Amino acid sequence: MAFFNFNGSQLSYQTFGNPSNPALLLLHGNNGSQHDFKRHVTYLVPDFYVITQGARGHGQSTSNTDHLTYSLLAQDVEALRQELHITHWHIVGYSDGANLALRYTLDFPGHTDTMVLNAPNLTLSGVQAPVMALATGIDWLLRRTRYLSKFLHARWLQTQLMFESPHISKADLRLVPNRTLVLVGQFDFIKRQHSENIANSLPNGQLMVVKFRSHLFIQVSPHAFTKIVRQFIKELFI
Repeated sequence: MAFFNFNGSQLSYQTFGNPSNPALLLLHGNNGSQHDFKRHVTYLVPDFYVITQGARGHGQSTSNTDHLTYSLLAQDVEALRQELHITHWHIVGYSDGANLALRYTLDFPGHTDTMVLNAPNLTLSGVQAPVMALATGIDWLLRRTRYLSKFLHARWLQTQLMFESPHISKADLRLVPNRTLVLVGQFDFIKRQHSENIANSLPNGQLMVVKFRSHLFIQVSPHAFTKIVRQFIKELFI
């Protein structure tokens, strides 16, 4: 694992495979870390130069602020691209990482080839009500216990991002030219209509609903997930 300093924080990342292969950035979800992709890397390195990043305030990455925003995290992603001297890359984002992928592509256009967005949610209304109720309860508990340990404080910081809007409208989505696959499980807690709206608003977006899968599809089925990623990107670029 490697680190670099940016905007007052130490950010972690890892690279795998041949740098001459097309670069593929993997962005994890809320309360996650780059270690979430350790099983996926094996399936991806034959075709890609795989890069994982621990988002600010997640995993081994530190944060010098108690307020995370997608714009701030997008700046971190761009700093990583410059750190690695990569001209362009493909991006796979999971959940909050999918939101971040969109925010990054809008804020720093011209560096992203394709995107695979697994279960993005651009507004809280896109999440099923029981899940939002659970998240609200967890936030309430962490807000009152965050001073007890560094672990609880980190969890509170991360959970706040669940309630932070990436500030991406339908008009913004129409400005994203990249070929984009919006991937969602049949039983995901992201509302189907929300996923359809995102895919339909993207000029080159398409929706794939994976049968019998939930929000944890990427975690419980790494081989099946990476097969979809490889096929989508290889059809266009490899």
